[in-house]
Amino acid sequence: TTPEGKAGYYEPNGASLGRGFLRYPVEFSRISSKFSLARLHPIYDRIKPHKGVDFAAPTGTPIHAAGAGKVEFVGWQHGYGKVVKIKHDGGYETVYGHMSRFNDALKKGSTVAMGQTIGFVGMTGDATGPHLHYEFHVKGVYTDPLIAKMPEANPIPSKYRKDFLAQTQSVLDLMAQNSQATPLNAANASALVTND
Repeated sequence: TTPEGKAGYYEPNGASLGRGFLRYPVEFSRISSKFSLARLHPIYDRIKPHKGVDFAAPTGTPIHAAGAGKVEFVGWQHGYGKVVKIKHDGGYETVYGHMSRFNDALKKGSTVAMGQTIGFVGMTGDATGPHLHYEFHVKGVYTDPLIAKMPEANPIPSKYRKDFLAQTQSVLDLMAQNSQATPLNAANASALVTND
C-alpha cells in the first residue's frame, strides 16, 4: 500500500499480478454485432466496416472503464450518440457508444480507474436496440476487442520499487529460514491435540 492509500498485488520482482484491462466493460446478454470490415449496416442497408463490438444489454446497465485512463471526450457524436472516449497508457484508446446517460462526475480530463462506472447502456445515435458499442484502438488502429492481446497491468511504480524490493527480500529471507525448520506433520501434530 502506497502512502496515498493505493494498494496492489505484485510478484517479488515488482511485476503486477492484476489485470491491465477488462475484456468486457459491461454485463451483457449477447453480442449483437461483432468486429467486421464488411458488415451490412442494419440502418443504412449497405456494407460498412464495424470497427467495434456491440454488447446487447438492458437500458441502464452500468458501463465500466476497461482500464485506467484519462477521459478525452464525453458528449454526443453522430452515429455514436452519447459517447465516451478514454485514452490509456501505452497508446491504447477505448470508445463507448450509444449510452443512455453518462456518470454525472465524468468530464473531459477526468481520470478513471479500471472498472469505474462511466455511463449506462442506451440506444442513442444510430442504434436499433439498447447496447454498448465498444471500440479498442491500439496506437490508432481499430482492433477487435474480443481477440486483442490485453495490456498487462503496470508494475510497482518506480518511486516505490527500491523499498518494495528491500521489504520483499527480507520476507523471502525469513521464509527461507523458516522452511529449514522441522515441518509440522500428522505424526507430531497429533501430540498437540488433547482429549478432554
